[in-house]
Amino acid sequence: MKNEKWQMKNAKCWHTHFALFISHFALPERCVLQMAVVKKTKASDLHSLCKKLVTLLKKHYKPASHKKDKAVLETMLYAVCLENATQEHADAAFERLHESFHDYNEIRVSTFAELAECFEGMSEPDARAARVRAVLQYVFEINFDFDFEPLRRKTMELAEKQLQKIRFLSSFSQLYTLQKSLGAHTVPVDDRLRDATVWLGLAPPHSSTAEAADCLKSAVMKADTATFCEYSRSLALDERLTQTFAKTKPPEEGFDLDDMLSRLEALLRTAKKPVKAEPAASKKAAPKAKATAKPAAKSAAKAKPSTAKKKKPR
Repeated sequence: MKNEKWQMKNAKCWHTHFALFISHFALPERCVLQMAVVKKTKASDLHSLCKKLVTLLKKHYKPASHKKDKAVLETMLYAVCLENATQEHADAAFERLHESFHDYNEIRVSTFAELAECFEGMSEPDARAARVRAVLQYVFEINFDFDFEPLRRKTMELAEKQLQKIRFLSSFSQLYTLQKSLGAHTVPVDDRLRDATVWLGLAPPHSSTAEAADCLKSAVMKADTATFCEYSRSLALDERLTQTFAKTKPPEEGFDLDDMLSRLEALLRTAKKPVKAEPAASKKAAPKAKATAKPAAKSAAKAKPSTAKKKKPR
């Protein structure tokens, strides 16, 4: 009897302590309400919403057309140039990289300072130089050659693991290579696109680029990823909006997806037009000034001989 009473007493104590333990870690009512809101938002049709987003962006942006497929190694190097940069700047940097050096081996043995010159005027030129050299060094150490096409024949899991072995290679470059070379269902996200994704409400606040890429992967269908990436990058790299995306502090629960399109329409409507016409106008005005100056010089030249002829008779 004493043993039974002792067991019952311990059981009651255990239940009491367990209840106190659970209540200590229980979420407050405000947090429970926030979770309910997030779950309701996630249940919405993200695929349809992203399609409407692309339709809206098509009215404001015209991305450059697709180019022919590159080799795997060239795709990786181009991804380094494209991260946090427009396609025009990436094309120029990629071209400088090939024109400044004889071949890939010369690039591999060059210093960071020499490689950084190819990325002059772009963000983080030293980091880009380090990534370029790390990519070439890794590929060369595998086969003592610069052929990385065997990556196409690997499964997605093995290819992803191999890319993760390359030093300094960002998640953007990895996902871009998997998308372009293996046709994977990935959405490459850099810092600029991450800021825009959080502002739109498609990713929670304080997300990393890899976390934002996972959110967009679930929100965009595989067949629509190429088009979505083109137009979303155009939005994220719009110089009129980058400060808004980067500096706007999101609420703790993130922006509401229900008013995403209306907020974006208002932002695009009130955004200032890019200042690109002024340099072109000044260039056109310069030839006119020269043209007006030349007749004045000719009239002065004609006037001199006339005065000289009048002095000869004297």
